[in-house]
Amino acid sequence: MVSTGRVERTMLMRTQESSEISSSSSIVHREEAKPIVIDGRDVIHSVAFLVDGKHVVSGGEEQNIRRWRIEDGTEAGAPMDAGSAVYALAVSQDGKLIVGGTKAGLVTVWNAESHSKVTEFKAHGNEVYAVDVSPDTTKIATGSDDKTACVWSLSGKQLLNHLKHDYHVVAAKFSPNGRLIATATHYSASVRVYDGQNGSLLVDFPVRVGSWRNHPLAWASNSKQLFALSYDGNIHSVDVSAKTALSKWRIHGTNNATCIAMASNGTFIAASSGSSVSFWDTTSQEQIGAVFEHAYGVESTAMSPNYDLVTSAGKEITLRALCGFLPSHYVSVPT
Repeated sequence: MVSTGRVERTMLMRTQESSEISSSSSIVHREEAKPIVIDGRDVIHSVAFLVDGKHVVSGGEEQNIRRWRIEDGTEAGAPMDAGSAVYALAVSQDGKLIVGGTKAGLVTVWNAESHSKVTEFKAHGNEVYAVDVSPDTTKIATGSDDKTACVWSLSGKQLLNHLKHDYHVVAAKFSPNGRLIATATHYSASVRVYDGQNGSLLVDFPVRVGSWRNHPLAWASNSKQLFALSYDGNIHSVDVSAKTALSKWRIHGTNNATCIAMASNGTFIAASSGSSVSFWDTTSQEQIGAVFEHAYGVESTAMSPNYDLVTSAGKEITLRALCGFLPSHYVSVPT
């Protein structure tokens, strides 16, 4: 069910002053155009955009993966029955596949258009908290409650031995060049980077990320810089190639910071804390634009290539167009 109001693609012009960067000590809350709010039917743990920028997928306690049109929030196609709660979602860069990780330790791969199941395999003995698809759409990375991460072929063949961690693995993310895999664990304060071919540990940064079922990592497009959101509300920037921490900065709140999403052009990051999401320049590390508030704690957020934002909080999936909220040079879309 879709709430009244649609994402307004053409928004009222705002003054330059209201769109300029605001400092982290002076948070600006602005009235926003009416977003689309979708009733996800049950608690939604993960959301992701398809590469066409026209659809978003969601998964959660309902045990179904659903695809939604961002134009009006209506459902596209039949739901995909995952058999148990869906804790993590990823989509392939060729736009053809949707991958889900479930409470039962399974990974399910679906055709993004027909919603037919391509394959399903047992990846872990416990819950799968994280999944990602390699840029060339040949591999799947997983992280689990069983304290391991792993890499698989699309058919479910194990390509790397289970990478052991000290606690639940809540993130597993391929670098843009596909050569590296970043992982993060809750409680044990560990963000790691592995060689994606042989599984050797390259770096281990002492960053404690948020609780399970979240998305606390984002790569820069050069595959050399990694951003991690720590539980206490700091974004950490690290140089993976030099194995050094570059900087860190505090976001708008410190109440259970959980997930970040990188803009496709790499100029800014969306970061959640509790029930709100703010936006940060990746170079100046200053806040830009508004803070978006939600009724419940944010579990997942993602951005489309066209700078639309999707957020899951409780049973709600919220879609917003960022053009008009952020300064134009952050959200310019190539023609």
